[in-house]
Amino acid sequence: MEKEKEIIICECNSTEHQMIFMYSEEDGYPMIFIHTHLNKRPFLERIKIGLKYIFGHQSRFGAFDEFIVNPEDKYKFEKIVKYLDEKFDN
Repeated sequence: MEKEKEIIICECNSTEHQMIFMYSEEDGYPMIFIHTHLNKRPFLERIKIGLKYIFGHQSRFGAFDEFIVNPEDKYKFEKIVKYLDEKFDN
């Protein structure tokens, strides 16, 4: 069965800021997968971040980028919520 998907791009229109929602029923169990794009960093910066992670350093702000939801994408979220309601409300 092919997975249904919704692609939501940030209000800033950068395709690096996107979320892909894929949902389907595999083996009779409904699932939703959320794929997000992670920013690319230069090699040495990734090493530095990796070493900090290995030694337990955590920013007090967390490790976030931003995603601004476009109001025109409201129906896509509604479709995902409807799917969840249909599959998980008994």
